[in-house]
Amino acid sequence: MPEPAVSQPGPWRCPVCRETLSLFGEERRWVCPAGHSFDLAREGYVNLLLRRSGGHQPGDSAEMVSARGRFLASGAYDRISVAVAEAVSSIRPSVLVDVGCGEGHHTRRLDSVAILGVDVSKTAAAVAARSHPAGSYAVATASALPLHARSVDAAVIIFSPTFAEELARVVRPGGVVVTAHPCPNHLATLRELVYERARPHEVKPPLRGAEEWFDEIGSVTLRFPVVVSDVAALRTSSP
Repeated sequence: MPEPAVSQPGPWRCPVCRETLSLFGEERRWVCPAGHSFDLAREGYVNLLLRRSGGHQPGDSAEMVSARGRFLASGAYDRISVAVAEAVSSIRPSVLVDVGCGEGHHTRRLDSVAILGVDVSKTAAAVAARSHPAGSYAVATASALPLHARSVDAAVIIFSPTFAEELARVVRPGGVVVTAHPCPNHLATLRELVYERARPHEVKPPLRGAEEWFDEIGSVTLRFPVVVSDVAALRTSSP
C-alpha cells in the first residue's frame, strides 16, 4: 500500500467550514478535516476567496499591480516601509499578518517568526509569494480573514481598508495593529496638477471609532518629498 501523504498544519483556516487547513506538500494542496481543498499555486500562494457569481476577479489588475510595483521599487515610499518595520520590530511578534499586502513590497521588510500576507488581488498575491518565499500568502478579503481567532500577535495595514472588528477577532489580547494612512498633504503637488481646485486629503484614521477593541499607544507623523526622476521607468515594464 502507498504511504499516506504527509500533511503539515498551517496558519490558514478553511473559508467554508473554518477548520484548520493543512498543507499536503507533495500534492500542493491545502486541505481541511472536512475535505475542502485549495490548490497551492505555482507562485506559492493559496486562493481562499470563495468564488462569486459572474466570475469577476476582485482587487487590483495585473497592470495596476505592475505599475505600483515599479513606483515602490523607485524607493519613493521607503520611509514608510522603514517606519512600519521599526514599529513591528519593537513588538517582536511571533506571528504577523500584513492585511492588504499588495505585491509584498512592505511585507518583505517586516521581521517575525511567521509572516503572513493577505490581499484580495490574485495577481498581487502571486507577485508577493514569488518574491518572498519565506512568507505565506493567501487571496482573501480584509473583512473575512482566513485566520483563527486570536492567532496573530500583530497586524499591519498600509494604505488599505480596515475592518476593526475582524482585526479584533484575529489579533490576540495584548497584540498590536500597526497602520499607515495618508495625511492632509499627501501627494498634494500631484493633486494640484490633476485638479483645478485641489483639496487637502481627508484624513481617515483606519481605526477611528474602534475604541471598543483598541487603544492607541503611539503614533508617528512622516513628512518627506516624493521625487519621481525617471518617469519613463514608471510608465513601462522593465525588459
